[in-house]
Amino acid sequence: MSRPLFLGRVALFLCVLALPFSGCKKDEVARVNGVPITRTQLVGELEKAYGEGVLRALIGQMAVDQALQKSGLQLSPQKMEKAMKDWREEVGGEQASQQWLAMQGMSEEDWRDVVEYQLKLTLIAQKDIQVTEPALQAYYKENEPRYREPQRVSFSEIALPTKQQADDVRKMAVRPQASFADLAKQYSIAPTQQTGGRRDTIAVDRLAPEQLRDILLKLKPNEVSPVVRVGNVWFIVQLHQIIPEKRKTFEEAREDVEGDFKRERQKVGNEEVGQQLISQATVRIVDPKYAQLQRMYAGADLLRSAPGGPGTAGGPGAAPKGGTAGAPKGEAPVAPKAEAPAAPKAETK
Repeated sequence: MSRPLFLGRVALFLCVLALPFSGCKKDEVARVNGVPITRTQLVGELEKAYGEGVLRALIGQMAVDQALQKSGLQLSPQKMEKAMKDWREEVGGEQASQQWLAMQGMSEEDWRDVVEYQLKLTLIAQKDIQVTEPALQAYYKENEPRYREPQRVSFSEIALPTKQQADDVRKMAVRPQASFADLAKQYSIAPTQQTGGRRDTIAVDRLAPEQLRDILLKLKPNEVSPVVRVGNVWFIVQLHQIIPEKRKTFEEAREDVEGDFKRERQKVGNEEVGQQLISQATVRIVDPKYAQLQRMYAGADLLRSAPGGPGTAGGPGAAPKGGTAGAPKGEAPVAPKAEAPAAPKAETK
């Protein structure tokens, strides 16, 4: 997967690098055997590699922002934060989301840009959908099973490279007054080692690997599990709490209900909305280096002036690179669920 809105970040980088510097030495970014590589050279190579894509991305983003401003709509910080919170829960919590981003070679800021861009497109695409309270309540009743908080589990883990080490640490963990968190900090090789083995609270049906899920559901609060083998790693887990499934009231679920209600009535997908906005814009490329892009956007102008009205999707109105292609209809993109690879059958002591 390419970095979402990576080209927009390259654009910012280019702008920063291009800031004027006084003095030759300040313009140097590296030296090879005493020969300098200048900032001007670096910017020039970056523009050769990314310039056209960056420009297309910026044009697309500006077209969306202008359309949003014209419509009088605003993306609230609360809606943005809820979308990010929902995404983290979808992939399995804070730790799992960071692991997923690392696998994609992305930062959370990169992914936030994608979510923000999609939410803006959604606002534009859904701006004419009428919503009434009775309609939402009826929709909630028809889809009530959808608005339930699943059974969740809170626990800590210690991961060790050998069974012997795991057996030894477990003996210490079950002693009276033993601190599971201190043992995790001292011995665990899991990414949660620095947090005392504490994992994010997670829906039971999303907990991977299955070996840990099966063991945790059999434990009592604060009980330490037997040693469990997962692949080539040996785990010990301590249950904190199992949170039962809960049905959300209409008031608790209202924001989600409205989002689902609108999404089902959205007639045009987000990607097509972005394409249409660019096709309907008047774009003039000033720099002759990007004359080829001007021909693309001039084609959109011809389509717009031809019988039949505004330009259609699929032409130069393509979404910014790394932005919206393949995103779900009418919603912020959702990352694949972060799950551990399949592991051998659990072995317990």
